[in-house]
Amino acid sequence: MPNLSLSIARIHSLAKLKQKKFRNLEQKVVVEGRRTLQQLADWGIVPEELYLAQGEPALPAKAIYDVTPEIMNRICDSESPPAIAGLYPLPEERSVSFRSAFYLDGISDPGNMGTIFRIAAAFGVDSVLLSTGCCELGSPKVIRASLGAVYKVPFRVCTPSELKALGATVITLDMAGSFALQDYKVPPSAYIMALGGEAHGLSSAIKTMADVSLRIDMPGEMESLNAAVCAGICAFQLCRK
Repeated sequence: MPNLSLSIARIHSLAKLKQKKFRNLEQKVVVEGRRTLQQLADWGIVPEELYLAQGEPALPAKAIYDVTPEIMNRICDSESPPAIAGLYPLPEERSVSFRSAFYLDGISDPGNMGTIFRIAAAFGVDSVLLSTGCCELGSPKVIRASLGAVYKVPFRVCTPSELKALGATVITLDMAGSFALQDYKVPPSAYIMALGGEAHGLSSAIKTMADVSLRIDMPGEMESLNAAVCAGICAFQLCRK
């Protein structure tokens, strides 16, 4: 069966999804790049529509469309779009019981946010909890940086009071933390690794409820690390114990 073609009206509609307000209105997002789409397919997540340019090989999809590079440029978010993209529903919040979780407090950078989700998927972190000040998870930049992990790792927005009510051990990452990360032994019960945003760090509400504050000892001459790097070091150190 030959692939389908997009109408001018449909192209215009898809191009609007580059804007947050239209993504929220339609509850859809265009996800681009073979590696991300292949990872989603490996998890059994299939696009509603698949768009192919320049004879790009197909992946499983409910409908497949041939498009020109010019059309791909119109409907994709990146400056140099690849030859494959797909239409997906926005990632949805869901609650799960967890042994380990990240709490992201004001993470506003899409690259850091997506990378932290990718780290969570790689190291088996069960859930990601988000403050209300975090960036949009349906952003194409977040989805690309996560390699699709925002669809795999359960997440939900969580206020400080809701976080406290979970009853898990709250571990904060702070350059002035009381204990070295490499010396800390995770508790036998559920624990939450709290990371602050790039500009302001952890809020006072989260610092106050911390059960333990850990630091990453650095022998070199660098004041701090960004949130995603801290998340990777923390997950590697704690989640394998």
